[in-house]
Amino acid sequence: MDVVVSPQLQAVGESIQIKVNAFTIEEGLHQAVILKFSYGKPDLQELRQLIPKQFDVKGYCNVGQLEYRHVLVMFDLFEDFVQVLSRSIGYVKSKGDEFFFRSFPWTIGFNPREETPKSVVWISFPDLPANFFAKKSLMSIASAVGKPLAVDKATQDRTRPSTARVKALLDLLAKHPKRVRINIVDKNSMKLVEHYQDIVHDNLPKYCTCFNHQGHDVKSCRWRMEKTNEEVASVVEIEGLGSIEKLEGDAREFLNA
Repeated sequence: MDVVVSPQLQAVGESIQIKVNAFTIEEGLHQAVILKFSYGKPDLQELRQLIPKQFDVKGYCNVGQLEYRHVLVMFDLFEDFVQVLSRSIGYVKSKGDEFFFRSFPWTIGFNPREETPKSVVWISFPDLPANFFAKKSLMSIASAVGKPLAVDKATQDRTRPSTARVKALLDLLAKHPKRVRINIVDKNSMKLVEHYQDIVHDNLPKYCTCFNHQGHDVKSCRWRMEKTNEEVASVVEIEGLGSIEKLEGDAREFLNA
């Protein structure tokens, strides 16, 4: 049976999404980064002084604690947001110690027990025609893959014409196309010309849907393998007990015969 969504219901859904996006921007959460400290961290007051200095933050940033291991940092400047988010891993130095952290974009429905599937990834466009190296064109092409954030310096300066690179925020659970179709209008003939551009994802992180963590996939998930081994051991033990009872029963029947 086909499910048809009424235009009125669809309009309500779009309206709610627009309001959520507006509230997110109003609260400054559209440029918010979560720093996850797995092995201790400086106290909050100290972090408020260290983060702007050690991360070379040019504008204002608001640092607050979500829960013990997670710190929320909201940035006024987009360039500060991109710069800190791009540090997927790093250290905060304090009083001779180094505190390891991982950075994630803040997302609606944040859960401290899970990691978001959103990640910053460099996307390369090998052999891209030179007329597409303008930032506006690159951002438009990269939007077919994810949310474009920045263009690398070599691409901006045209010092590496063989490849263009764009930093983008990707959903690791989504499909990642290996090429994209670009429609070009020939100004002379006014005909539509299609260009298929290859896409290379540089160091695309893996995501485990079993543990909801970045850094590994389901196949290499230790938690899943341990759970599977426990279940297998439990089944073997139960099956073994069943076999012993059956053999004892058969033996009694043999002796009583």
